[in-house]
Amino acid sequence: MRAKRAKSYRKAMQFYQQAFGFREPYQILVSPDFILAGVSKQVPVKARLEEAVQGQAKFLVTHCGISELLKTTSEFRTQAITASKEFEKRRCPHQEPIPGLDCVREIMGDENKNNYCVAVQDDDLRAKLRIVPGVPILHVKQSVVVLERKSQVAKDASRQMEKDKLGLSELERSMLRAVKKQANEAKNEKRKKKKKTAGPKGPNPLSIKKAAKKPQVPVKATKPSQEKSTGNASATVPVVATSGMKRPRSEGETSVQTAKAATASGNTATSEEGAKHKRKRNRSAKNRGTANDSAAASQAPSS
Repeated sequence: MRAKRAKSYRKAMQFYQQAFGFREPYQILVSPDFILAGVSKQVPVKARLEEAVQGQAKFLVTHCGISELLKTTSEFRTQAITASKEFEKRRCPHQEPIPGLDCVREIMGDENKNNYCVAVQDDDLRAKLRIVPGVPILHVKQSVVVLERKSQVAKDASRQMEKDKLGLSELERSMLRAVKKQANEAKNEKRKKKKKTAGPKGPNPLSIKKAAKKPQVPVKATKPSQEKSTGNASATVPVVATSGMKRPRSEGETSVQTAKAATASGNTATSEEGAKHKRKRNRSAKNRGTANDSAAASQAPSS
């Protein structure tokens, strides 16, 4: 096999592995007409099929296919039966044998759950299998086993599977819709509760001027009055003390404070006059001492 063809086959099988989960050894379901075509063109079927899928393979043939080979009138009947004995027998649900192509079509179904590769020569069956996503189709062409290109159905199915893996499933979408519906209902209920009746709004409390506090008027204290007749003092009225305000003085306290201030000023003046007289006396005494010293010096005999 040429390198370019082998590379394209390898890429095709990698696509089936990544998109549909194919694994080695690949399971190849062989139809009776493919065995007859390979024997008639002297193609080693097993070796060429493994080259086409670029890996190890397991070959399967149905009981309906074997019964069809036994009934065929082809000149390559004996060789085809001998070749089919090398393949593994795949059970089919038919109690009475049916045509081999119909048996293959029923086994494949609409999804290819078993990840089978199909080796078939019939054009009609190949056209039907191209509609099923993820089915590698092989056939003999001029003594060469050919692996068909990926069908458009397989490509579309691969893209859809990728979207499903990256996105949300149908169950997750339904759950998400239910959650969104509940959230919207809760929002609507909150809006209804917050809705107020139309009317004038009150003033902004931050823009209102605070009311000034009224000053508290202190209650004057009254001295106890003495009764002349009895000589006993009557009950005194308590003085109400107010925080932050001084108690006013009575007339007696004011006169006492005035007398004290006058006495203090008189004492200050007296002390200043006494200091002046004392300085004068000191100066006069000093002058008298100096005069006496000079007189004594003049009366002393000269030596």
